Amino acid sequence: MADSEKNAIVVGAVAGALIGAGLAVLVAAQEGASLKEKFMNTVNLLKDQGQTLKERSGELQEKGQEIKGLLQESAEVAREFKDEAKSAASDIKSEVQGFRS
Repeated sequence: MADSEKNAIVVGAVAGALIGAGLAVLVAAQEGASLKEKFMNTVNLLKDQGQTLKERSGELQEKGQEIKGLLQESAEVAREFKDEAKSAASDIKSEVQGFRS
């Protein structure tokens, strides 16, 4: 192979490497910007979803407190009913014993 052919191959290889490197930098920069945009969109979506979850958890907490109050009231009514039933049963027992005597 002649020196001119070797020089042409080296120049072609160096030029190809430089062109390839330049294209890689351009593509990487575009992909990097695209990746950054996608990442920021995901971050913003997660922020929005986080805020929505926070609001809903507050609503659920309020509903839970309401249910807790209703259950406490129901338990109190049940205790009162039980006490009244015991009292009525005691009164009936006394009446029955009075009839037996």
